[in-house]
Amino acid sequence: MPQDGIYLPGFLGQFSSVSTAQLTNQSRPLNSLLLEKARQLGLSLPLDLERLAIMRGCEYYDRDLEPRVPPLGEVPFTNAELAIALISPALHPGAREIRLAAALLGALDVNPSEVSALAMRENCGDVVQHIALSGLRFEPRNPFWQNLLDQLPEVQISSDKLPHPSRFVEMTGIDRGKVGLITRWIRPRGAVSK
Repeated sequence: MPQDGIYLPGFLGQFSSVSTAQLTNQSRPLNSLLLEKARQLGLSLPLDLERLAIMRGCEYYDRDLEPRVPPLGEVPFTNAELAIALISPALHPGAREIRLAAALLGALDVNPSEVSALAMRENCGDVVQHIALSGLRFEPRNPFWQNLLDQLPEVQISSDKLPHPSRFVEMTGIDRGKVGLITRWIRPRGAVSK
């Protein structure tokens, strides 16, 4: 528990308007159990969440970030926790954070029950539902997306504030000499998932 500031465990209401620049290690309260856990682990929010996602194989979204001193090591955060932390309303996530979360939710080790419980607790079920509906659209044979949707309460989605579903996939017109539209969900690659 933080030593200063106000901490409201389980707070699920609307968050006041705060920019992500204001939500650093030095500012409190976070009003999110996941973000509080991240802060207690020494993560600088929100950039270390992005760095951790890139380390876990989301190189598709890699960009030049200032080096972190000291570098991030192993962080006891599951991919589900990381994905939900990235889209926490307390951080006012943008399209980049939502796309990183979508990639992490596509990781093979993610449990839909954990994701739905975290999404409801962190008040971001609408974003997770949007991602899951997009996943189902592009991967109708992947049971994960339907399982996740079945565990989420139906909520009103304001899709005009969320990335278009096509932003969660890679699309090619020609692949290995074959012409046609091929889509692949963007997932963590090349790194061991947690």
